[in-house]
Formats: sequence, C-alpha cells, structure tokens
Amino acid sequence: MIQNIFFSFFFFVFFYFVWDIQITNQKSIRETWVWNKEGKFGTNLPKFGENPKTSLNGYKTNLGYYSFSSGKVTLGAPDKFFDYALLGKGFLEYEKIGDSVHFYSERGELFWTKPINSYPRSGYFSSPVLYLSGDNNTVFLLDTSGNFVGKSELNGRFLTDYTFLSKVGGALVLFSGGEFYRVDEKGNVVLELNLSDESKSERIFYKSISVSPDGKYFAVHHSIEEKDYIRIFDEKGKEQEQINLSKMYPHKIYFLITNEGNLLLNLPEKVSYYEGDKILWEKEKSKASGVYQVVLALDEYSVYLEESKLVFLNRDGGIIRTKRIPQSDLPLRLFPGNEAGNFYLETKSDIFQFRL
Repeated sequence: MIQNIFFSFFFFVFFYFVWDIQITNQKSIRETWVWNKEGKFGTNLPKFGENPKTSLNGYKTNLGYYSFSSGKVTLGAPDKFFDYALLGKGFLEYEKIGDSVHFYSERGELFWTKPINSYPRSGYFSSPVLYLSGDNNTVFLLDTSGNFVGKSELNGRFLTDYTFLSKVGGALVLFSGGEFYRVDEKGNVVLELNLSDESKSERIFYKSISVSPDGKYFAVHHSIEEKDYIRIFDEKGKEQEQINLSKMYPHKIYFLITNEGNLLLNLPEKVSYYEGDKILWEKEKSKASGVYQVVLALDEYSVYLEESKLVFLNRDGGIIRTKRIPQSDLPLRLFPGNEAGNFYLETKSDIFQFRL
C-alpha cells in the first residue's frame, strides 16, 4: 500500500515538474453577436474585440436604409437606390436612370448633391468610391465628398469585375480587354497592366479577379478561345502560376486567394483548392448551383458556402468547422471586420459576427 502511494507520488512529480509538455492552443471560430434586421435588435455586445454596432455602417431594409449610428431607417422611394461603405459612415442615394447623387450622414442628414450620372460602389471604407459609367468603359474615382481623387478615371474595354482591399485599402479594377488597375485609398494608381498579348491572334476575354487579404497576390480569370485559365500574380505584377480550368465558364466565377498564394475556386458544380498549380483537394457538389457563390479570405482562415453549409478552412486548406445555413436565409454575403480575425455574415434576416 505504502509502495503504491510512493510510486503514484513519484510519477505525479515527474510528469508535473520534469516532463516538458507544450500544449498548443487550438484555434476556434465562434459566433459572438447576432442582429435581427427586421426587428432591429441583437444579442449583448461582445465583451472583447470589435464592437459591431460602431464598426458596421448599416443595411438595406424593405423601406430604405437602417443606420447603426442613429438606430433609424431613412425611407427610400421605388426609383431610388442606396450604396454605402460596409465599414464606413454615411450612405449614397442615386437613381438607376438619373443625373445626380446625394450623400447623407449616418444620421440621415443630407450633406451634398452633385450632378453625377454614374453608379457608385463604396466597398469597405469609401476610399475611394468607384463610380461606374453607363457604358461600363470608364470607372471614376471620387472621395466621400464627391470630389475626384488620384487618377480620377480608369478606362478600358468594358468593365467585368472589381474588388476592394479591406486590410490595406484601395481597389482592383478589371476590364474585359485585359486593362487592369490597382489603386490605393487615395485613388492613386499603384499598378497598371495590359494583360492581353496584342501579338496573339486568339480571342482573349478577362472576366474575374480576386486579391489576397494582405494585397501581396492577386488572381485573374480569363478565357482564350474556348479554354479558361486563372493566372496568379504578385503585387508587382509578376506572374507566379497559371492554372488551366477543366471547362470554360462564360461568366464571372467566384474564387479567393490566400496570403500564402493558395487558391480556392467555388464553382457552380464543384469546389477546388490549389497550392500553386496543383490541386490539393476537389469536391463535387450534389447539384449544380447558380453563378453567384460565396467566398471570403482572411489572414488566418478562409470561408466559403457549399450549397447550404458554410465551411471554414485553415491556411493549409483543412476544415476547421462548418455551419448550416437555412435555405430560407439565402442568398448571403460575407465581409471582413475592422479587426483581424473578425468577419460578418449577412443573411436575408440576420447579421452575425464571427471571431477567431
């Protein structure tokens, strides 16, 4: 009996003080806040990290635009449209066929009206606001005061895609003819490329674009004759990889690129994850879906929607967790927060905050 007690005590001391055991914290992604859009109420604010009610600008309702700052709805009209920076302040009002744009503060006060007949796209921080011309051959660069900034305008042969950078600011703009621009938050051109090789006789059409969260990589989807490709570039415009797709997609596709340069394609019929030009894994969907697919890349992890299930991936493309989304809540969108590790999920009825 005494011998058993002695050995038990010995092994306790040995494991506790002698054996160097390092336990690695397992990272998890949690829902930290939810807001019901119709009822205009939410759960308690998170005790730690980002305050969603001060980070988020607002959202569109059936009647108009709801501002988190004021807690009120600005009523709209049937012929009026709203555009707003997801993480900024204030909102723009414009008409589908009109010749003026109005800017309101977050409290619904009219700040300015200007004779602009283009369609505004504000991105995350309204820096800059992209104004799309009616013929899609010009993108104007303005600030929140409605003044031209930086290069003032970007020109090309029919605009096909654009995306905003949440972490470093600015935007990427792509035209079908291969005219590519990257601008900073002040509208200055950081990188300008003509991706088309004019010496070749093939028909080349540029369709889609994506950028990594840190801005170090961007990827371009295009077709040559009847084949589709994705080319990955570094921030200086040097091509790193080319991926040949198995079929041609006559429309924009949705994909993300990570800070490591890995690529996730969320195609209508399957999901593919690439490291360089090699497929790490590929999964067929049970049924083909529409053109619009949901993807989001963050520093530590990535998220995509597979049919009615959100899938969270680590940096190596491994699954961290999943979350079921009711069909009644689709379609949805994902966008990053102000703080690293945060992102928001907006469905038809709710807004969720997630935190790493």
